[in-house]
Amino acid sequence: MNDCRPLLIKVDERLNGWGSLQLSYAARLQLLKSVTSALNIYWAMAFILPKGILKVIEARMRKFLWQGASGAGMTRVAWSDVCRPLEEGGQGLRRLQPLNQALMSRHFWDVVRCNVSSVWVNWIIRHYLKHSSIWTTRNTIGSWSWRKILKLRVQLLGHIQYRVSTGDRFMVWHDAWHPLGPLIHRFPRGRMTVGIPLEAKLHVTINEDGWNWPLITGIEHMEITEMLPPLAQTEAVTWPSSSGDFSIADAYRLFQPPGPRVDWYVLLLGPFRIPRNCFILWLAILSRLTMMDRTWWPGVDRACILCTSGETETHDHLFFHCAFSRSCLWILHSKVRFQVPSFGWQRMITWASRRGEVDTRGMPLHGLYLLPWCIIFGWSATEGVLVMNGPLRKARLNFAWTRYD
Repeated sequence: MNDCRPLLIKVDERLNGWGSLQLSYAARLQLLKSVTSALNIYWAMAFILPKGILKVIEARMRKFLWQGASGAGMTRVAWSDVCRPLEEGGQGLRRLQPLNQALMSRHFWDVVRCNVSSVWVNWIIRHYLKHSSIWTTRNTIGSWSWRKILKLRVQLLGHIQYRVSTGDRFMVWHDAWHPLGPLIHRFPRGRMTVGIPLEAKLHVTINEDGWNWPLITGIEHMEITEMLPPLAQTEAVTWPSSSGDFSIADAYRLFQPPGPRVDWYVLLLGPFRIPRNCFILWLAILSRLTMMDRTWWPGVDRACILCTSGETETHDHLFFHCAFSRSCLWILHSKVRFQVPSFGWQRMITWASRRGEVDTRGMPLHGLYLLPWCIIFGWSATEGVLVMNGPLRKARLNFAWTRYD
């Protein structure tokens, strides 16, 4: 922990420096993406960071996003959900531990490929991999960072692929060229049964006609020859991507498996979207705005304060069964022929998502771009952010459309 204290100090300096600014949720999110993430990536590319350090950094990032400088406020959405791609309903931040593992996988990849241009790789091969490979070397020797890199073998084993041609580069028993993985793990006594030395290269089993393995009589070892991969034209180690080269983004998805996609993410995209409004729309879609039905104060009237219906203030009521918020929609209808049907809130999200995917007949998509404005005006009115009467609020929405047009 003490070795990583400079990283914590730098993170605190950045967050405290921004804390003096009056920033919206969207502005804080952008700062976390651009600056703090770059700072963390610099460290994460060089070291395997302890889990405790990563949790502390994420806790401070989470506090900065939801509370800012005031230190007041509640966490509206779980950090694990914030750190998901937009397509999965998140905000595109990355979890630090999977990111650290993905970045360190680059070093693992360099060792597997025997990147001789790297001084570090040459040193590792000379000191740790004289008679084995990175797949089979013991994880009890070497530095703390090296042992942590070796722990990535379990996740990377099925994703790093070998193309065998002449067999001059790969070891028979130690490299993961076979679909079963390193053969020494599956058949610890196979070298004696098959008659191939422990440190032999794969070329001893290949001739001009193809594979030329010795006759295997043991039933338990017949899997070796039954599952031999086809020989390739050139010998290489590849990553399962279009280019065949290592990709940090692919490695991150390996350590942080993707979740289910959501349809409504299209409402948060587009050249005319205002980040601040889209963040509030995102909270509204997740039903995480502060509403009276989410309060637990005894004796507090939970009726909507914007209309006289007496209904409880909920997301479903405010968007858009409330008379005030419904009147805001009429402004959009008069300008861009944008009329929202009388659905419940969740059904309305589904309806708007389908409208956002394709250009619909007879209705420009400008209305969808202004939909977050209706969310903002309706919710901020209940929060007391816009201290105006109803007509002025609707006039300001009308003015917003005029500027947009």
